[in-house]
Amino acid sequence: MIIFLSWLACSQPTELDAQARAPSAIENAECEVCGMLVGEQPAPRGQVVYRNGHHAFTCSLEGLHALVSVRSPLGKPVGVYVEALPERFDWTQSSVEPHPWVAADEAFFVAGAKRSQVMGFPLLSFSEQPAARQAADSLGTQPHQWGQLLKLSSLRSLGAK
Repeated sequence: MIIFLSWLACSQPTELDAQARAPSAIENAECEVCGMLVGEQPAPRGQVVYRNGHHAFTCSLEGLHALVSVRSPLGKPVGVYVEALPERFDWTQSSVEPHPWVAADEAFFVAGAKRSQVMGFPLLSFSEQPAARQAADSLGTQPHQWGQLLKLSSLRSLGAK
């Protein structure tokens, strides 16, 4: 009985502490979807943290959407993050500068920006709804939340202008 309880205790996945669940810097990470160096791709980018502490990065929000939309051998993510763009972000530019991470379910997303040199469907992410609303108004679109995006089989159904 003691052996069984010891095995059971060791075989259960342990819950990560808050620091282990927190997003980490991109550094030299490769995209979990396409294998490219994430830091060389323009923002916004994505990050998933799994219960074993593995951080998976994506070079686009479309890649992030694809990654969390399929079942992973690492289990369900314990954290999904996106880079939060500044309020007056110039989406016509392709900057690889890092931006602060925000939980995807707290972010606001805007489609419709035509962006060159961006991997995947161009989608902007903001930590504040007014910034997303301002970008959406200038593009003639609506801001979306992560839960809405997860219901889509493809982000391309949002349509780019």
